[in-house]
Amino acid sequence: MLYMNSIFIDFIHRISYILLLLRKFYKMRCGFIFFLLFVVSLIKAQDVNFSQSYVSGPYLNPALSGMFNGFVRVSTLYREQGRGGFDTPFKTYAITSDIRYKFNLFNKFSSDILGIGLYFLNDRMEVYDFNTNTIALSLAFHKSLGFRTKQYIGIGFQGGIVQKNINFENLTFEDMYNKVDAYSFPTSEPVPSNNFAVGDVSLGFYYTITPSNRMSVAAGVAYQHFAQPNISFYRTEENFDNTSNLYTKLTFHAMMDMKLSSFGRLQPRVKVLTQGPFADYMVGANYRISSFEKDYLSFHLGLNVHAIKDLESFGIGPVVPVIGMQIRNFMMGLSYDVVMSHLANSRKNLNTFEFTFSYLGEIEDEGLICPQF
Repeated sequence: MLYMNSIFIDFIHRISYILLLLRKFYKMRCGFIFFLLFVVSLIKAQDVNFSQSYVSGPYLNPALSGMFNGFVRVSTLYREQGRGGFDTPFKTYAITSDIRYKFNLFNKFSSDILGIGLYFLNDRMEVYDFNTNTIALSLAFHKSLGFRTKQYIGIGFQGGIVQKNINFENLTFEDMYNKVDAYSFPTSEPVPSNNFAVGDVSLGFYYTITPSNRMSVAAGVAYQHFAQPNISFYRTEENFDNTSNLYTKLTFHAMMDMKLSSFGRLQPRVKVLTQGPFADYMVGANYRISSFEKDYLSFHLGLNVHAIKDLESFGIGPVVPVIGMQIRNFMMGLSYDVVMSHLANSRKNLNTFEFTFSYLGEIEDEGLICPQF
């Protein structure tokens, strides 16, 4: 009987010790498990979707390159998501630039436009030093269809490089656990190369018409990543599922610019973005209040509402208030995505802050519809 009791007590002690190890293991592994799930979702998820999408014209649509009232446009964007829900938020940095040329090579009276655009984007998860860098060059041609109505139809091409890298030293694996209190052993996991780059190509179309000085209408379609590059870290490993293609992204965007008074203009807009099983439907409007001198000082107030379709559901996404200010050639904007969907119930705070700053050089008021935010 005493022997049976000692066995039972020893069994209880062993079970308690195993439960203690599992508890420690869970606490230390949960971050890595979340990271694996996050990386998998990133590989098959949407691109970065800026709230102030028109600030980064060449990123939204290659055909928007050069379609603005000026000679050169340079914009910077900073986006931060999930500061209240994660230890370190997801951060995105971008810089875009495009140049507009009057293309009258074959006809000196032509109002055709040639646009050249460039953007660089860095999407970062700092806790694991996981980065996605993209650089792309775009070329767009806008054919004038009518001088009186300022009507243009344009096409844009874009080619670029997508580069991904990760620091494996910041990751922990199961076989690194010393069964006491730390992940101090070396790992035997077949870790792939932590850095690679692939090519990417996109195509876009844009149409705009200004029938009067009180109204303009524009619409565009972008077909991006149509080559669907393989962005798996295991892309060169034969013993693993080494194919994970970037989903093709299709974007439709349209807007109207209406003059309501001498100092006020209303810009209603819609945007539909689909990428694989994901979709984002946006409707909103901006109101611009300007000073007596049209381009000296102006303020922008806007509100956009999103509906989101993901793998499992469809519902209301973020509501995004936007404020902006323009002083001569300089513009800056602030937006804050307020998450309204069921996602807000599973995280403390997944709201997103976005700041933009732009410079518009050699402004010429040629009546082109030129949304700033």
